[in-house]
Amino acid sequence: MKRHKIYWNLLFAGLGAVICSTTACKKDFLDQKTLSAIDEAAVFQDSTRSLGVINNLYSNLGISFNPRRFNNTGLDAACDESEPIGDPTIYTYKISSGGINANNADGGLWRTVFQMVRASNIFLKNKAGIPVSDATKDYWTGQVRFLRAWYLFTLLKHYGGIPLIGDKIFDGNEKIDVARSSYDACIKYLTSELDAAAADLPLSYRPGDVNQLKVTKGTALAVKARMLLYAASPLFNSGPRADDPEHLLTFPAADPERWKQASDAAKAVINLGVYSLYTSSATPLYTLFLQNTPQEEHILVYWQPWTTSNNFYIEASSNPPSRGGMNGWAGSRYFPTQELVDEFDMVTGLRITDPASGYPGIGNDMYKNRDPRLTYTVHYNGAIRSMGSFGDQPVNTYTGIIPPGNAAVTSASVDGIYTSTGTLTGYFRYKMCNGGGGELYRPWVVMRYAEILLNAAEATNEYFGPTSEVYNWLKMIRSRAGIIAGENSLYGLKAGMTKAEMREAIRHERRVELAFEEHRFWDVRRWKIAPQTENAETHGMEITRAANGSFSYRIIPVRRHVFTEAMYFWPIPQSELTKSPALKQTPGY
Repeated sequence: MKRHKIYWNLLFAGLGAVICSTTACKKDFLDQKTLSAIDEAAVFQDSTRSLGVINNLYSNLGISFNPRRFNNTGLDAACDESEPIGDPTIYTYKISSGGINANNADGGLWRTVFQMVRASNIFLKNKAGIPVSDATKDYWTGQVRFLRAWYLFTLLKHYGGIPLIGDKIFDGNEKIDVARSSYDACIKYLTSELDAAAADLPLSYRPGDVNQLKVTKGTALAVKARMLLYAASPLFNSGPRADDPEHLLTFPAADPERWKQASDAAKAVINLGVYSLYTSSATPLYTLFLQNTPQEEHILVYWQPWTTSNNFYIEASSNPPSRGGMNGWAGSRYFPTQELVDEFDMVTGLRITDPASGYPGIGNDMYKNRDPRLTYTVHYNGAIRSMGSFGDQPVNTYTGIIPPGNAAVTSASVDGIYTSTGTLTGYFRYKMCNGGGGELYRPWVVMRYAEILLNAAEATNEYFGPTSEVYNWLKMIRSRAGIIAGENSLYGLKAGMTKAEMREAIRHERRVELAFEEHRFWDVRRWKIAPQTENAETHGMEITRAANGSFSYRIIPVRRHVFTEAMYFWPIPQSELTKSPALKQTPGY
């Protein structure tokens, strides 16, 4: 069946939008042509076509989360979580080297967001005429208002204050010159929009419901909780900046009550009683991300198109060449850092720097008896991974003497450190990858319940201190991970922590639990610790094999990253400033 599209002529020059399209799910739509006023009326007089407009709004939901957003890398390759291949033209490499400015800034997010905002506003203008029941109309409106708010929040976390246009739709000949709104105004507007969306969305769907892949009340409240957590954080909530008199990047004054607002918002999601941690497997943190049906931990999920090109999407840029090659991919484009690996505790829950942890130090046993999340997140030398017809085989990341044998034995020649195709750090990403080696359809889990527990823990600790609730939320996550409870059932957590000690414990837990989920890049910025974490060298593990099969180990520097004060936010692309002079560039650029 031929698939037709409608093209919205988005004459939205001042906000950088260009032509975008909406596609009906499983129906023929309209012949390809510029959408006239008559065509617009026809679309919204047809319920199927109207639904197609909504479905298209989901199509860019994962734009920021995308693990291959920039040259087959995601934002984890622009911070201390992973290291991209040594190519200075890769955007994530440019970010972490301090090389981004208004003239070379990526404009894809800015354009896409305002495309989605315009499409949302056109829907909202026409919703009254859609021939469906009032209940369906409200439900559809809730989705559209949520998605519009989601896209604007995505833009907000990159740039600070953004232009707020509300429901406005600019005519083709209308000059568009909209200034950025203050950060405070953006938070208030998006909070109101997310609350309104939540009121129109269902609490949950029955299994098999045709709408079960859509957003819910909990989705809207969870995004609000994340947004308010960001807003309460030091980057935005430490008082005004001298170089930002319009308060585009901060609130006019610091207010500790914002932490309570964030705590209350996260608790509201918990109290819905519809989410829980996924435990339906002996290896939950591995299998959770391979599920192709909605799960109890899912809150916001991008159900990418069910096509072969997406079935091996993450593996295409993170698999070892010995594994990726068998599926037609070139191999990994980014590599976990030693800094990330060292964050994983021992299975007792004690940090490897704790003398009581039993960590043996660098050597043959350094990956043994660790937090089980290590093996499901990162593959190191000796980790077991499927290798096609060879079955489960060790990943070989070493250098030195490679023994003769079949491809499984000699895989260090393509995967090993210092080879032209191998790892830069001695590690490969494994989280979200299909260890079975074959293609597997699964979505991107953009938000999940574990994050909400961590959001609640952080905000509650900052306002009330380390309450029993805070301890319990962390214990739930660590228990599910496979950490040993211990005699005091604290899963390695220290009893009687101060607020500062609990803060560090929560930040540590976020780094481990949420690795490669687009959190670390933003967390170090909102906490204002990026000058320490990003203005530093990344490291790897050099393992050398001798002729007798023994190994020697050495931590090596990989690359020094650069971070400046301006880099807390992104520069607005110069092309957008040229189109809309009222836009003010982000301070520092």
